[in-house]
Amino acid sequence: MESLIQTYLPNVYKMGWAGQAGWGTAIYLTLYMTVLSFIIGGFLGLVAGLFLVLTAPGGVLENKVVFWILDKITSIFRAVPFIILLAVLSPFSHLIVGTSIGPNAAIVPLSFAVFAFFAR
Repeated sequence: MESLIQTYLPNVYKMGWAGQAGWGTAIYLTLYMTVLSFIIGGFLGLVAGLFLVLTAPGGVLENKVVFWILDKITSIFRAVPFIILLAVLSPFSHLIVGTSIGPNAAIVPLSFAVFAFFAR
């Protein structure tokens, strides 16, 4: 198997597992961004979804204004492609995290993307 990778994917083979650009680091950063955005976006989406159900017409805490606002926010975040969401939220990421690039900055738009789907 190693010889196949070495033959057909020489650049991948040269990267190796260790180091700044290694596969181990890449897998760790991917899992870090995925888990953290799932936790943050999942929590925010759960809260928003709960308020959507409670404030819906016929709900326990019926409130048309709150329902309408939450409904529009979740619909917009669900409809916008992620790459556009990433570009639009870049200044917000910079404000929160202090940078617009890297794994920490990517967590902000990922959390917003997860939030919208959890809320619905």
